Amino acid sequence: MSSTDIFKKPFDDGTKTKLEIFRNYLREWLPVFLAKQEIIWNNIQIFDFCSGRGKDVDGTLGSPLIILTELNNWTGNIVNKKLNVRVVLNEYDKSLFANLTPLVAELKKPNVYETFPHNNTFQNLFDESYESMRKSANLLFIDQSGVKLITENIFGKIVNLKQTDFLFFISSSYVNRFIESDEFKKHLKITRTDLQGKSYFHIHKIVLEYYRSLIPQSKEYYLAPFSIKKGSNIYGLIFGTNHTLGIEKFLNVCWRIDKQRGEANFDIDKEKINHAEPSLFTEMNIPNKRQLFEDELTSKILNRELISNKIVYLFTLSSGFLPKDANKVLKELKNQNKIDFEFATINGDIHKIKVLSLIKIK
Repeated sequence: MSSTDIFKKPFDDGTKTKLEIFRNYLREWLPVFLAKQEIIWNNIQIFDFCSGRGKDVDGTLGSPLIILTELNNWTGNIVNKKLNVRVVLNEYDKSLFANLTPLVAELKKPNVYETFPHNNTFQNLFDESYESMRKSANLLFIDQSGVKLITENIFGKIVNLKQTDFLFFISSSYVNRFIESDEFKKHLKITRTDLQGKSYFHIHKIVLEYYRSLIPQSKEYYLAPFSIKKGSNIYGLIFGTNHTLGIEKFLNVCWRIDKQRGEANFDIDKEKINHAEPSLFTEMNIPNKRQLFEDELTSKILNRELISNKIVYLFTLSSGFLPKDANKVLKELKNQNKIDFEFATINGDIHKIKVLSLIKIK
């Protein structure tokens, strides 16, 4: 999505939503490594591989300056804990890069963290940086316009990193338009058949499932989508992490933006639910996504497929919902005398559950 056109006028609502998601997740991510008493990683890196020129014509900050602004709120922690924080910014377009570098120089704190602006290709910089990623905690932001950057090989390398979260964007419009082209087929193994019977608004989910299929079955890894409508075009954000804390924090960000389904800045399922003027029929006020989740969770609990507190919460996060949504189902089943459990329901931090507590079926 980074291009010269986007900076020649004020950012549109779709771009602002994208930047809001990025900023809010950054605010969730930074304290994990900068605020805790116990140092988890001494080396911390943030990569913005498609930085653009830094701000729009109205001065609204783009992703590279958002990174620096948020980091500047943590200068004391970085210095006191003697953390090695690196910000790696890249913009391939020379004119955009020329605009970016003085803005970075003006905002950065050189005695607190290091900044590395690059005018390079994504592939070259990724390859050059990969070894350092293996020795640090990383956040990767890849704001591409098409699909060519996150290939099967690149995705596999990212997934195999120890402590790395990523956010990247793929244009659903690009997928829909170029899916049969030879250039597209070099990057993603998705065919027109895969899209048959699917709404244009849901193309990002098909792309998500493609990437999900590339994760080894033995590996614990979490992916989540968010769709952004910009005019007639749809852009799909895909988030990935190998830690329950990461997926929980990202979903919290998404649900704050989309209180209906946690996955888009528009009515992605065309259900036209309006909580300000609810329908007389209660079931018409519940998004299908939520109803399907609650039905599936209920079935899996009663059929003993999900037998403990942590397993229920892991299923919930993988389904794009939050622990509080699972609690609603658990409490209802308990009140109906269908199950019993002795554990305390939680609203977050499932990674802190050390001992599994079983659910009893009555």
